[in-house]
Amino acid sequence: MTKICPNCGKDIKKDGKFCPFCGYKFKDNPKSSAPIAHKNSQPSHQAAAAPQMPKQEMKRKYKNKTPQKPLSKKNKIIYSVIGVLVILLICFYAWGSNYYNRDNQISRIVSSLKNPNQSGAQYISCDNPEVKITTESVKPLQRYFQDHTTEADQLITDFRVGNESGNVRLTESGRYFLLFPKYTAQVPSVTPKLVTNHANSEVKIGKKSLGKLTKSGSSYVKTIPAMLPGKYNFSIKSNVEGRNLTATSTNNVWSSNNINLDIHTETLEIKSVPNGIVYINDKKVGTLNNRGNLVLKDYPITKNMTLYVQGTFNKKTLTSKKISDLDHDLEYGDEDNVVTQSGSKYVIKPEWKGLVTDDEATRVLTSAFDKGSLDEDDFVDGGGNDSYGELTRMFKTYDDEDDLRTYESDVKIKSITPNGNNSSLVTYTVTWTFEHDDYNRHQVVEYTNAILTKDDDSAKIKEIGSGKLIKDHKVSTSNDSDDD
Repeated sequence: MTKICPNCGKDIKKDGKFCPFCGYKFKDNPKSSAPIAHKNSQPSHQAAAAPQMPKQEMKRKYKNKTPQKPLSKKNKIIYSVIGVLVILLICFYAWGSNYYNRDNQISRIVSSLKNPNQSGAQYISCDNPEVKITTESVKPLQRYFQDHTTEADQLITDFRVGNESGNVRLTESGRYFLLFPKYTAQVPSVTPKLVTNHANSEVKIGKKSLGKLTKSGSSYVKTIPAMLPGKYNFSIKSNVEGRNLTATSTNNVWSSNNINLDIHTETLEIKSVPNGIVYINDKKVGTLNNRGNLVLKDYPITKNMTLYVQGTFNKKTLTSKKISDLDHDLEYGDEDNVVTQSGSKYVIKPEWKGLVTDDEATRVLTSAFDKGSLDEDDFVDGGGNDSYGELTRMFKTYDDEDDLRTYESDVKIKSITPNGNNSSLVTYTVTWTFEHDDYNRHQVVEYTNAILTKDDDSAKIKEIGSGKLIKDHKVSTSNDSDDD
């Protein structure tokens, strides 16, 4: 049995609930499967059936209502990892934006420039691509700024406002992690020429040999390959009148000008502290004897020579004031008479900070051991100084002796050595002559570890030191016998 679908007019099975052709749903009406048509009657107006979805749309609708499956464990892990990575990237970018910002990079660049112990290669660039930037090649530049910290600090100010500082400028040299600008201090390359007045001279820059110099007119010249500017140590070996001589010179090189390494020799006599070590251009050249003397015969003199003495006193290693441009002082002299000429030799007396002279020590100690001239102004802390109080009590004791008519003292300086902190260690003797009623007494007291300070151009006593009686001689002026 069949029936007609009222929606599409197709023949379908009578017991079907849906039209297989259009999807129309049949109403439960067992009496009739279609409206009855009456003969000679007008077709009645019936309400139009609700439009039905096509079959494909219904399938899609039912398909969309299918519940979604939960995420698998694998997908959860993947999404979690992605989330963590995103968070880490955000944190890294925030950190990098601060660490690699322009001002912080400038601070790190300048800090590295002032410290030769740091590897500064990553912070330096050169306008000449032929110059290799390595840890070793930037050390001369670092040594220069270590000696000139004020110039280094000025770089920070100039770089931050976008200015060059001398021959150094801030430049962008790539990026960190493709995200953050990388800045470096760019310096120019230099190609100086080394010049000397002796043939067969071999030159070195630091420990690196540059070979022999070639004749150019009346001089011998060697052009140094392009390098970074900075503080360099040059040395030259030559044979002068059958003697192998080595001369050194320390130069701050910021241009391609000539560097003069002419060699001439002089005899130098250094006078300073006993057993001190003498350094010329930071190289040990000899040790002073126990009288503080050292003679260097026919020593090669070069431009920019420096000399100083180093000694150990009371387990403290101290260094004298450095004599710079010694070659200039040898030729023209100096105002302080640190370098003087004596016949065919030069006498050099390096100064020490706080070291008093023999005359200064003699004056202030002679005054201290004389009751009539004892003055609290000659002592550190004035009347509150312990040594001043000790001397005052000593003189009172002498004055209280009934048979002591007069007494007088004589001070002789034995040695003066540096003590650091603007002071000197002094060893001296005081010879006393006591005139009693019946005899005279001569005593010699040796004082060690006395401390004198340098105040402007005068000496002051901090401590008179520890005294030890080393001689006592009594001379009778009546019938008493002599006692030794």
